[in-house]
Amino acid sequence: MFISEITIENFRLFGSGERAFVLPFNPGLTALVGENDAGKTAVIDAIRFVLGTRDQEVLRVEPTDFHQPAEGDARADQIVIKLTFRRLTTADRGAFAEFLTYEQVNGKTETSLIVTWVAKRNTKESSSRRVLPAEWRTGANGEGPLLDLGARSLLTATYLRPLRDAERAMNAGRGSRLSQILQHTTEIKETGVGFDRGKEPNPDPKKLSVLGLGDYASYLFGESEGITKTRKKLNDEYLKPLSFANDLLKARIGVSGSKDDGVGARIFYWCGFRQAVTAIAFVA
Repeated sequence: MFISEITIENFRLFGSGERAFVLPFNPGLTALVGENDAGKTAVIDAIRFVLGTRDQEVLRVEPTDFHQPAEGDARADQIVIKLTFRRLTTADRGAFAEFLTYEQVNGKTETSLIVTWVAKRNTKESSSRRVLPAEWRTGANGEGPLLDLGARSLLTATYLRPLRDAERAMNAGRGSRLSQILQHTTEIKETGVGFDRGKEPNPDPKKLSVLGLGDYASYLFGESEGITKTRKKLNDEYLKPLSFANDLLKARIGVSGSKDDGVGARIFYWCGFRQAVTAIAFVA
């Protein structure tokens, strides 16, 4: 299935009635082109609110998201965003059976999924919550059953932030654009096996998955003679005197960066004490 249409009311620069925003989509790639402050980001964020995304960035409804017709005017009381999904497969119809809408189009019955997301301002001055929890409604007019969490999870999409600085965004790093793309590729997720020290301490690296290679590299690093001696020295000379009798601090050493890449070698060790974790870094 695909999003065939979006309707936005009272969200940021989009008003209601004749000033509501309605945009039909076609299957495949869609490009939004417009000047600054034309509403491109508002359209993307509206879709994100309805679908939910897998990225780590938290998107919250702010009081300023409610449409204000003109400076000094009162803001709208609620935001309404409606997505219409068409061309549902048999699997789609089975997954969303109780939420579907049946329409007559050119004399034929067409099945669609219509999700209406509604967020309301909290008008009670005594409450610290400025925006009430949003609702996901279904049906042509939003009068169908509420879309439950399980069904909403099936709509979750992958969101990639705007690529304003291509060189920086495509650099290596845990939160980089490149990392987000690679971690969702089938070849990386499903190729190879994990590293299990107990079953095979000396595996063939070519048969390991990407995560397995990382675990194996960490294992080899931790077993090297220099690291073993350093870890023992940290534990015996520094951490043991700081420990309680039956609650010893233990060091775990890892490495990040290298002298060749201009970052410099960095050695980190983590000291776990009950539920607390302290990170200390030494730069070589």
